[in-house]
Amino acid sequence: MSLAKDNIWKLLAPLVVMGVMFLIPVPDGMPPQAWHYFAVFVAMIVGMILEPIPATAISFIAVTICVIGSNYLLFDAKELADPAFNAQKQALKWGLAGFSSTTVWLVFGAFIFALGYEVSGLGRRIALFLVKFMGKRTLTLGYAIVIIDILLAPFTPSNTARTGGTVFPVIKNLPPLFKSFPNDPSARRIGGYLMWMMVISTSLSSSMFVTGAAPNVLGLEFVSKIAGIQISWLQWFLCFLPVGVILLIIAPWLSYVLYKPEITHSEEVATWAGDEL
Repeated sequence: MSLAKDNIWKLLAPLVVMGVMFLIPVPDGMPPQAWHYFAVFVAMIVGMILEPIPATAISFIAVTICVIGSNYLLFDAKELADPAFNAQKQALKWGLAGFSSTTVWLVFGAFIFALGYEVSGLGRRIALFLVKFMGKRTLTLGYAIVIIDILLAPFTPSNTARTGGTVFPVIKNLPPLFKSFPNDPSARRIGGYLMWMMVISTSLSSSMFVTGAAPNVLGLEFVSKIAGIQISWLQWFLCFLPVGVILLIIAPWLSYVLYKPEITHSEEVATWAGDEL
């Protein structure tokens, strides 16, 4: 990994911040190891803001520093004085604790699938296929947008990457076919309805699956640690399914009624999607 000269200061800045905080006297009432750990945490945040290297590498370095310097960062004097306490073992256990979470590996697997979608172009082809066969009517096109997002959601744990990176690049090409543009009265022709359906689709798909959005995973961790309740991927899906099906059926139709586009039928969308395929 090569670093440009102008990035050297960005690399040194977190180390300087950490060093300065180490030299500052520990605030009254705070355990020394807690203050030192906080210094590493602040340095990591500074590193992520400046990003001289990828954020994942910065996180890994911070965890490594904590494990290596566990006697000063993780454990207090009472714990270290206990003959039965194995500091090295406990530090390693702390460092690897995140990797023992089944939720973390679930998301990791979903990201692998998402990468396959991106590299192979499968996600785009699915979107174009549904637009081709459901795009002759504006209402069914609205349903197609929601279905596309739902099909991609189980394997794409980032709604930004899914809706913004896969679905939007396909749908944004449709309004110009009808001279419908944003921030313009022509948006009422079809563009406004399609963009609103994208908002609905990403909200629905992100809620329906654990792997539909990153905050879902964080929520599972909170429930597990605070309430001691383990919720599986399937349990989450089945609990939301009744509401999800109702929203899937009603949302495109209700949006169509409340904000009815001027263009309701067209062959151009299906023709364009067929040409793209």
